[in-house]
Amino acid sequence: MSTKVFSGYHAIALPLPHSSFHRFIYAKQHDTKPSANAESILAANRTAYLVNLPANASEAWIRACLEPLGAIQHVVAGSGGLFNEEDEDEAVAMDNVANRTAHVVFKTEKSLDKMLKVDVLETPAPGKSCGLQGYAAKYRRNRPGLSVVKEMADRYMATFDEMEEQDMRRREELKNQVDDDGFQTVVNTKKRGVIQAEEVLARPAKKQKSKELDNFYRFQTREKKRDQLKTLRERFEEDRQLVEKMKKANKFKPE
Repeated sequence: MSTKVFSGYHAIALPLPHSSFHRFIYAKQHDTKPSANAESILAANRTAYLVNLPANASEAWIRACLEPLGAIQHVVAGSGGLFNEEDEDEAVAMDNVANRTAHVVFKTEKSLDKMLKVDVLETPAPGKSCGLQGYAAKYRRNRPGLSVVKEMADRYMATFDEMEEQDMRRREELKNQVDDDGFQTVVNTKKRGVIQAEEVLARPAKKQKSKELDNFYRFQTREKKRDQLKTLRERFEEDRQLVEKMKKANKFKPE
């Protein structure tokens, strides 16, 4: 395979897993700009700039590809920082174009020259799922199912109960201890208050009951006023009839 160069980038073929096809990454020597910092992280004449890396490439994978060509000092991600150790262990996928680039700093200039002349890297591209399959796998990891969630919750609660018991035993031990001045240590040995489910469920019922009582009292007040008004009307009617009788008997003489 002859050396291919595109816009200053050297093409390096990567065999695809279980396939006779290749994908390509592109590399060139990093152009070091003059800087007041003599100890730049991107060393002059020893740094390669890589583009079109696989979406799920990690520092461990980059090292596995290039270290046969020469010892690597460090790898800098395209976003500008060093790869995290977590990325090495988990092979976290790089989701954007900036993270699909990297600077590789070799320990010698000879290693860089060798890399810029190689046509094929024997290390295959990462076979970990990416694209739609990668997102589906991530979805399944984030939603493991009710049985797994229940197991995690039970394990957490068992750990919590054990810690509570240890705390109670420690408090019991401190309760009867006397300090150097002869004072007994005061320790609260009561467990933290726990809200019972029945109490929580009963709260809306209490509010509902209180509302019903308020409504009942309003109804009772209206009934009382209605009875008072009825009594006044009856008395008025009795007085009116009495006045009529007295008029007929000529006994009513208004002043």
